[in-house]
Amino acid sequence: MKCGIEIHQRIAGRKLFCNCVPLEEPQGEKAAFSRYLHAVRSELGELDAAARLEQMRGRRIIYEAPLCSSCLVEADEEPPHSLNPEALFAVLVFCSLLSSKPVDEVHIMRKNVIDGSNTSGFQRTAIVGIGGVVKTSFGQVPIETVCIEEESAGILPSQKESTAGYELSRLGIPLVEIATAPVFSSGRQAQEAALAIGSLLRKTGLVCRGIGTIRQDINVSIPGGARVEIKGVQELSMIEKTVELEAERQKALLSIIEALKQRPQPLCFDEAFVDLTEIFSETSCQLISKSAKSGARVFGLRLPSHEGLLGTKIAPDRRYGTELADYARTAGVRGLVHSDEELSKYGLSDDEIAEVRMALSVQKGDAFVLVVGEAKKAQMALGEVLRRAKMLSLPEETRKANPDGTSSYLRPLPGRARMYPETDIPPVEITAEMLADCAWAVKQLLREEEEKESLLSSIPQELSKQLSSARGLLGGDLPNPELSAFCSAIKAGVEPKLAASAITNVLQALKREGADTKKISQERLLDALLAVKQGSVAKAALGEVLREMCASPQASALQAAKKLDLLRISGKELEALLQKEGGDFSSLMAKYRLRVDAQEAQELLRRITRK
Repeated sequence: MKCGIEIHQRIAGRKLFCNCVPLEEPQGEKAAFSRYLHAVRSELGELDAAARLEQMRGRRIIYEAPLCSSCLVEADEEPPHSLNPEALFAVLVFCSLLSSKPVDEVHIMRKNVIDGSNTSGFQRTAIVGIGGVVKTSFGQVPIETVCIEEESAGILPSQKESTAGYELSRLGIPLVEIATAPVFSSGRQAQEAALAIGSLLRKTGLVCRGIGTIRQDINVSIPGGARVEIKGVQELSMIEKTVELEAERQKALLSIIEALKQRPQPLCFDEAFVDLTEIFSETSCQLISKSAKSGARVFGLRLPSHEGLLGTKIAPDRRYGTELADYARTAGVRGLVHSDEELSKYGLSDDEIAEVRMALSVQKGDAFVLVVGEAKKAQMALGEVLRRAKMLSLPEETRKANPDGTSSYLRPLPGRARMYPETDIPPVEITAEMLADCAWAVKQLLREEEEKESLLSSIPQELSKQLSSARGLLGGDLPNPELSAFCSAIKAGVEPKLAASAITNVLQALKREGADTKKISQERLLDALLAVKQGSVAKAALGEVLREMCASPQASALQAAKKLDLLRISGKELEALLQKEGGDFSSLMAKYRLRVDAQEAQELLRRITRK
C-alpha cells in the first residue's frame, strides 16, 4: 500500500484576498443570492472530469453572506485584493520549520471547483515551498509542496436535491496546505506524521485553533488498485482507520472485478434505460408511490453477470451496490434499489419484480438496478451507474470521509485540466528581507519552545502531556493560552504542580460542569494562582474562586473570594480556631476546609501540643 497526506490548516488573521476578519459565530444582517456555475476549459482546451460531473448536476447554488465577515470579494462581485502579506509570512515560517525551499515568486493559480463552495467557480492557490521533511519515530517523512490557498465556503444543511447552500463567512480564510510524499505503508504512520505536522504548526502561534480549523486529505492506493483521495478527515484519531478501511475496500473491489472476468456470460451492457413506471402504477412501495405523485419516473438498467455481486461487502455497512448508489446520487437522486437486496422490504411484490425482469431482459446470472426520480435525472443517474459498472479496473476517485472511517464517492479525481493562471493578482516576489524576517521569527520561536520544554520538565511527564494537549479552557487571543498561562505562572513563582493542576484538573472539571471557563483569561488565572501563592486564598478553595470568576467576568480573585467568604484563615487567627476546637484537627477541617491550609493547621497543632 502507498499512502500520502495533505494537511490543511487555517492561518490566523484576516482573509487571504480582502480585509474581512472571519468570526466563529457571525451575527447581524445577512445578504442572500444564488448562482449557477459551469465548467471552463483549461488553456489546452481540456475539460476536467470532476467539473464535468458537477456541471451535469445543474444545481442552483444558494449563498448566505454575513455582512460582518464577508464582502463583495466573497460574492465575486469585486476583484480580489492583493495577497495577504501576514498569511504569506506565516507560510514562509512553516517552510523554514519544515526545511522547505521557498520559491522565488508566488504565482496564484485558479483551481476549477464548481460544486458551489467557491462563488467564482474556482479556488485560488499557490506554491510557496518545495521539498522539506518532518521527523517521526519511523524516520524523516519527505514533504513535496507547501502551498497557500483560500478556504471554501461553509455548507448549509437541509437543501433540496436540485440546490446546494453555502455560507460565506469562512470563504477566503487563508490555509496552508502541506503535502507529503506517498511514503506511508500503514495508516498508523500517516496518523503519526499528521500529528507531527499539526503540532509543528500549532507551536508557531500563527494558526487557528478549534474544531474544523485543520483537516486531512488522504491519498491511498494498493497494488493493482488506483489512487484515491479521501477528503476532509476531521479527527486525527480517524486517519489510521480510514486508511486501513480504504485498502480493504480496494481489495474487495479487485476481487469483484476478478469474479466478473471469470464469469461465462459476456459483459454486454444495454446503453438504453427502460422506463418501468407503468409496472408500478398500483404499487404498495411507498418510495415509488410518493415520488410518482410529484411526477417522478422509474427507470431500470440490466447489469449482465452481476448477480450476487452487488451485495458483496466492501467495508463496514457498505456493499458494492452502495458504491453504485453513490455514483447515482451525483446526478441528484437519492440512491437506487438493486436486485441483490431483499426487495420485499421496499414493498415490491413478486409480480412487479417478475415484470421488471421481463422488461429488462434479465437472464440467469444478471442483476438489475432501479432509480426513481425526475426523468432526466433518473437517466443521468443510471448513466453514471452504467459508467461505473463497465469499469474492469479501479477508478481514480475523490471520496468523502465518513464519521465511521469509511468513505463515499464524490467525483472523479481531478487532473491537470482544472488548473489555470489567476489573471487578477500579480506574482509576489519572495525578497531577501522577507526571508531574513522569517529566519528571525523562527529563531525566536525555537527559543520560546526550548523555554517551554524546560518549564514543562518541572512537572511529572503525564501531567506535562495533559497540559500540552489542553484545549479551549482559557479565553484570550493567544494561540495556546493554557500553556502560556502555565509558563507565566512559573515565572511569577507559582508552584509548577499547582499551576498545571489548576488548568488540567480544576478548569477541566469546571468546563464539564457547564461553567464558561473562557471568561477566564491568562491574566485572570494568574491572578487566582498568585492569590494562593501569597496566602490570600487556600489551595482547596481555588476551584470555587475560579467558578465565581467564570460567573463574574469583571471580578478579581480576591473579590470572588470575599463574595464567597473564602478568604484564607492563617496565623494567629488559625491558631485561635484550633484552640476553640479543642485541638480537634478533623473538626476544624470539616468546618473550614476551603479556608484553611491543612499543612499549616497540622504544623500549628504540633506546636500547640508541644507547649
